[in-house]
Amino acid sequence: MRKFYLLFAALFAGSVVASAGIKNLYKQDFELAATAADAGWISPSCADGMSVAGDQYGKYFNFKHSGGGERNAYTLWGTDIYGEGVNKYTLRFDWNPQTKPDTNLANEIVIMSDSTFSTNRWANQNYRKSAEEIKAGATEPLRWWLFDLTELTDEAKEGNTYAVNGDSTNVVTINFNSFYTITLDVDVEARTVEYDIADEFGTPVGAGTYNVPEYVENLRATGLNVLGGKVGSVNQIDNIVIQVETDEDYANVPTVALTGVNGTARQYAVSFEESNDEIVHVTFDGAELTPDEMLDGMYKYNLTTSGKLVAWTESGSAVSEKVEVDVVAEMIALPAVQANIIGVNAGYVKTYDLVVSNAEVPTQPTLFFNYKYTPVTGDVIEKTNCQSGEKLNVTEKGTLEITTHDGGKDQFQSTTVTYENDIEFAVKDDIDFQHMTEADITGKGFSEIDVLASTSTSGETNWTGRPDALRFTWIKGTNVGDTVQVRPYDVDHGGIRRFVKAPSALTEEVAHSMFAPVYTWFTKTGDGSDIPQAKFNLGIGLIQTGILGDAQDAKITYNNATLGVDGLTENDYIIVNRVDNYGRSKTDYITIEAATEEDAIAKYNAENWAPESGLTVLKGNETFTLFRIDTALARVRTFVSTGESGIQEVGKAIVSDHNAPIYNLNGERVSTLKKGVYVKQGKKFIVR
Repeated sequence: MRKFYLLFAALFAGSVVASAGIKNLYKQDFELAATAADAGWISPSCADGMSVAGDQYGKYFNFKHSGGGERNAYTLWGTDIYGEGVNKYTLRFDWNPQTKPDTNLANEIVIMSDSTFSTNRWANQNYRKSAEEIKAGATEPLRWWLFDLTELTDEAKEGNTYAVNGDSTNVVTINFNSFYTITLDVDVEARTVEYDIADEFGTPVGAGTYNVPEYVENLRATGLNVLGGKVGSVNQIDNIVIQVETDEDYANVPTVALTGVNGTARQYAVSFEESNDEIVHVTFDGAELTPDEMLDGMYKYNLTTSGKLVAWTESGSAVSEKVEVDVVAEMIALPAVQANIIGVNAGYVKTYDLVVSNAEVPTQPTLFFNYKYTPVTGDVIEKTNCQSGEKLNVTEKGTLEITTHDGGKDQFQSTTVTYENDIEFAVKDDIDFQHMTEADITGKGFSEIDVLASTSTSGETNWTGRPDALRFTWIKGTNVGDTVQVRPYDVDHGGIRRFVKAPSALTEEVAHSMFAPVYTWFTKTGDGSDIPQAKFNLGIGLIQTGILGDAQDAKITYNNATLGVDGLTENDYIIVNRVDNYGRSKTDYITIEAATEEDAIAKYNAENWAPESGLTVLKGNETFTLFRIDTALARVRTFVSTGESGIQEVGKAIVSDHNAPIYNLNGERVSTLKKGVYVKQGKKFIVR
């Protein structure tokens, strides 16, 4: 629970008139939930972004948008919780927009009143608009919401300005990485929603009354929807509670949260509704416990032995259900660091990404680790107090030892893991799209089209129009001013020569053989009408336009094209290099020394490689995607493990074959792929 949970009593006192009792119709504080699904949360297309996390204040729902378009998560509690005659209720929840989105696709928090909610709606849109309204360009709100906060994306804003209920003239400032309590007092008969937004210190941020339009049919909240800003946004939700006043005594079930770990010692916090005059009872192995710390609405208990903690409340003549917790007073071992290979080269050369997560560690302490790499020959590499995401480059065969710790606090048990870098690799294939010549490209059946030479910064023209795209440093002399930035593909330098292969010519055989062993996209329709175009930007790489069929002016309808490499196993590796974001993500601009700009550009085209920022390392049986328009596939290399006699035998490992038959989930072989889930070589994949 959040530290400002203690404010609930004061806030609630002004929300509901004092009476015989206050009853929780619904409560979700995530303390008993191991996963987001356990807590009733669903994400149609970003399920991997959901989790139940925690800190010293308890657990909470965490939703991270990592990429792609679909970016919402929701929970539904329905209308049955209200029962008959409930015309006034208070809904409250805590919300933290922890991380600012990378782009202007904004966060949104909505309290829904939709009794017929469909899991397929609003995967990537503001909830208070329907899909039909958005397509038509309309702004009329839908009828199925009671409260809405939408982040405004005006460049003049600071990125933390939110419109209340879709009204851009009624805004509140919501800072990132800070929890807020949102309280809604709903009067069904008066058709009003009184809202109050306060920060973690209880300071009011915004308040007002929303008069619910007549076309809104249901005023009893049914759920909460989170739309994460794109890309990299993190939203956290905690302490969702719906309360009503009652005419008789009522005792609410308390919340028990593990809030402290120190070796074998534990601290638990028991929270209750103080405004309901509840008396808290806590026993440990049957004996009544006295709180070690008493706060408004919360008692804390320090324990040093294992046993059973039981908590319940009384209010007047009412007694709540009991909450039972098994206390295990033993040292908790920290998770081992995972050494993931994110780069390989011939020999024993590797780049390791050293990662460790505190998600499964109670109270989520900050984790550190020390590592030591001991090569068979050469100098030892050591480093201390690293954190997740540390990169390690090695060039020789050797042993890596990593120890996870909590930064010297010794509240948790350290864990050591050892990895052997004993597999040698050799290059098997190297398909260099970036440096293919005109003859190479036309020999694959591509035809040259008009040159891209535009100063516009809209869509594909960003490749030549963006001033920060595709550039290098030219050193033309030793005097001041002899070092300049050159954009070899902008309008002044002739733009980008482009080549297209018609989708109707991109048959299955062509898709799998054109750049073998790399296979390109193919959707098995046969006539090319729903296959995205393949395009070459000379000197940059292979592009998929997002346009389906042969028509150049067709609407962009295809986002991600799937590619892979045939003939590899999960023991092999694929290194994919892309030029992302129209070349604007290129951070390793190379420096060229030449007497003339013409010579400098020629050297750039010969020596330049796609940047590290666009590199992906995959196992041999994995696939990768090519996003439309703004991304170019520059290079694909494959590495296989070697033995004394050369390439090792595959044995029983499954060899990737993208001509392999495809089956639906009923086990039926299919040739035309509509939206859905399919199985190929024993692995599921999704067509969207």
